[in-house]
Amino acid sequence: MAMIKKTSLLATQKLEKVDTAAAGRIGARLRASRRQKNMTLDELAEATGLNKGFLSRIEKDAKAPSIATVIKLSRALDIPVARLFGEQIGDSDIHLVRTANHKPEDDPVNGYSFIPLSPAGSDRRNETFLMAPPRHFSEATHAEHAGEEMLYVLAGRIEVKFVDRSVAMSTGDYLQFPGHLVHHVRRIGANATVLIVISRD
Repeated sequence: MAMIKKTSLLATQKLEKVDTAAAGRIGARLRASRRQKNMTLDELAEATGLNKGFLSRIEKDAKAPSIATVIKLSRALDIPVARLFGEQIGDSDIHLVRTANHKPEDDPVNGYSFIPLSPAGSDRRNETFLMAPPRHFSEATHAEHAGEEMLYVLAGRIEVKFVDRSVAMSTGDYLQFPGHLVHHVRRIGANATVLIVISRD
């Protein structure tokens, strides 16, 4: 019996050490998030229904909060739970394409070009690219695909032709439609640039 109690005590002490370490990771982030929201401990206590002294101990790394407490805190502060746990953003989660790294892919025969913006070999559900449409409709500009397509005219004027209608668009205009609709795009005038996003959700 004495051996069981000793083993249980050691396990409890070990658990407390783990919890204290967890509190140390959360405390500073909780304090920083609260201050960023311009909230006092009293206000956070009122918003969560938790004791002010208890919250103070968490911020001082003297108390490890339960998962339920962390969820209450994240809701009161309107931040993701992951932020309090210090989840790191992976390099692959953020994709940036600088203007200098634009790599146009041209089709001189049909007179259009496009610049892929999505990561190469991406398995993400959105595909984004810039397009300089050709002057005339052609089979090369014919498109139909799964998901939704969204077009935003960055510069110039374009025409989007569907089976039964055409839509003229100018700078700042936005168009969204199911990708399975057969469509063609051409520019009206000398130059035009379109941001196209294809969502495959």
